[in-house]
Amino acid sequence: MQYFYSTDEMDKNMAGEGYSPAKGSWVTGEKIIFGLITIPAGTKSEPHSHPNEQFSIIMSGQIQSKIEGESQTLSKGNIIYRPANAIHSAEVIGDEDYVFVTAKDTAWGIQGTPSDTATGGVQPKEGQIPYYYDTSKMDNKPAGEGYSPANGSWVTGEKIIFGDITIPAGTKADPHSHPNEQMIFVISGSGVTVIEGESHRMKVGDIIHIPANAVHSAVIDSGEDYKFITAKDTSWGIVGTPAKTK
Repeated sequence: MQYFYSTDEMDKNMAGEGYSPAKGSWVTGEKIIFGLITIPAGTKSEPHSHPNEQFSIIMSGQIQSKIEGESQTLSKGNIIYRPANAIHSAEVIGDEDYVFVTAKDTAWGIQGTPSDTATGGVQPKEGQIPYYYDTSKMDNKPAGEGYSPANGSWVTGEKIIFGDITIPAGTKADPHSHPNEQMIFVISGSGVTVIEGESHRMKVGDIIHIPANAVHSAVIDSGEDYKFITAKDTSWGIVGTPAKTK
């Protein structure tokens, strides 16, 4: 099984045929589709929907986002939540490409279906979370109690947990596992990740796929904090369980 991917070396494919010039690279796991997508400056993603839940976080650029008629201007650090079947669109503002990390559950593929309307009348489920978040204003919480000083902010949807996590420079995440699948996109820092005995020196732009129950660890040996975007399926929480040592 492949655990490590470099988005710099992956093929770039269309991600919104029929409604958007979005293009990027992604990895499809058992429960999560996860990747890095770009929508060019001066373009837009027309109204569309898909029967799988989606989270995104903006890496660069600015957009006017609309989800079921609720509109907001968003930029770097904003998280967007789109429930299954919600009609949504985005227009890129300014002269910078809109680049984002995204996660969808595997009930459907990466592509959506164009819509003739801006709203589909999707009724929010009881307890449904908001559509828009600013990570700079979210609570920072421990994300690896018992095995790591990892901390960050995340949002829990119906099928996906999605967030922004940091492991401080000079520290590590001891061997641990969790019964949910995890995807990671590296945004800063460096170190060595080990998954089921296979090691890899991670770098900015890498995607890491950690299957359910796989024992993994990380040593942050650079002078920079290790920051990453992560997605996990909701069959378990954000915190794993330390691995038993012989």
